[in-house]
This record gives sequence, structure tokens and C-alpha cells, in this order.
Amino acid sequence: MQFPNPTDANKTLQGVSSQAPLICGLLGLLTLALRFAPLPENFSAFGALAIFCGVFATNANRWWIPVACLFFADCIGHFAHVPGMGFYNPIAMTLNYLGLASMTLVAQAFRSKITQSTTKLFAGLPLATLTGSLAFFLISNFGAWLDPRMQYAKSLNGLADCYLAAIPFWRSTLASDLVFTLAFTALASLFVKAVTRTTATVKNLPQ
Repeated sequence: MQFPNPTDANKTLQGVSSQAPLICGLLGLLTLALRFAPLPENFSAFGALAIFCGVFATNANRWWIPVACLFFADCIGHFAHVPGMGFYNPIAMTLNYLGLASMTLVAQAFRSKITQSTTKLFAGLPLATLTGSLAFFLISNFGAWLDPRMQYAKSLNGLADCYLAAIPFWRSTLASDLVFTLAFTALASLFVKAVTRTTATVKNLPQ
């Protein structure tokens, strides 16, 4: 995505932050819809939503929107009997949600450094996403190790086996986190620019 000049780019970035609650809500609906789209396994937008909310949203909005979207998806998957979705081991699920929240926390830590300009934003987002995705990997798979259905030995060797077995799945998750985070940020910028143009047009209409 290209902006006309740095000033316009930074104004658009500020616009994304100012309209973050609306944009995060819309992206949350898109994330929920994508969960039921025919995407590759472990390729979803929840991590990207958590990163985006951590960077742009403020207060409780950055936390509850990603978690609520994941919960709604689990509810739909459970009651619709969607394979691979729904409610399972409580401890594993809790750590899965904590893993998602950790991505928001990581993104929040990067917020002040990468929101100073669009150059820093698009340079820093991949690093923030990688760090957040790694945090999710470590926390969620610790839950998988605790899940008795997975039958891992409750030892350091069993934990290591769990993490090693999860690496191929994480590659797809990391790819989706990177793709959707950049896509969501670009969509948000385009949304703000469209709203700005529409508002300016309305103001210039003859009274």
C-alpha cells in the first residue's frame, strides 16, 4: 500500500487509532467469518486480530474483542458440530485463550515504538507479530501438553515432544498471523481514507 506523502500517511495512521473501536469490531466480524471459510488448517485471523487490537485499540477494547470473537467461534463450532471446533479440555482451552491475550499484550508493548509513523509501523508489525505468535505457540501448546487426550508424558521430555510436534502446525499459524496482520492494517488504512474523503465531500456540499 502506498500513500501520497508522509504527512498523509501519518494522518491516516492517526485516523486508524481514533476509529479503532469501530475498525476492530468490523475486523472481528471478518475474523469470525473467515474461521468458517475453507482456509488451510491452522490458517486463521484470530492472532492478527489480537495483534491489531493490541497496536491500535485502547482500554478494554484491545482485550475483549479478540477473546469474544474466539469464544463466539467456539460456540458456533460446538453447537454446529464443526469438526475440530468447540469446547474440549478446560485447562487447554483456558491456556489457548491466554495465548491469544498474550498476543495483544505483546502488540501493546510494541505500540509506542511502531505507531510513530507508517514506516515504523510496517517495519515493526512483522516483528511484533512474530513475537506474539511465538508467545501463543508456547502458551497454547503448554495447554496441549496438559490435555490428557494428547497423551504426552508429564515430564520435560513429554513437554519437549509436544512442542516439537507442534512446530509444523505453527508454521501455518505464523504465516496466517503475518498475512492477516498486514492485510488488516492495510484495510484499516483504506477504510479511514474512504471515510475521510466521504466526510470532506459531505462538508463541501452546498447547504
